[in-house]
Amino acid sequence: NAQAAVRAEFGRYRDLLQGSFPDRYRHLNLKTLLGFRWALSRCPAVHFLLKADDDVYINVPSLLLLLRPQPGSESDPEPGPEPEPLYLGRVHWWVPPQR
Repeated sequence: NAQAAVRAEFGRYRDLLQGSFPDRYRHLNLKTLLGFRWALSRCPAVHFLLKADDDVYINVPSLLLLLRPQPGSESDPEPGPEPEPLYLGRVHWWVPPQR
């Protein structure tokens, strides 16, 4: 059965997260939150977290330029203004869910 295959995969590679909800598009938010919670609990000192779907292209050189320490940041020895929070992506306002 599928659950036995998942357990075998996890036993071999130790690289799976499994939530207690069906794997459906309508539960994508739960899957995303599961990943964020895992990252927060296992990698508390991380400065950045990237979440992308398999149909998204990440321009790594441009991303690295954005993540490079900016003047006035914690990584910059010169004091300066607090950097703005960084969010890249889309926020869909006033869009009803598709059910």
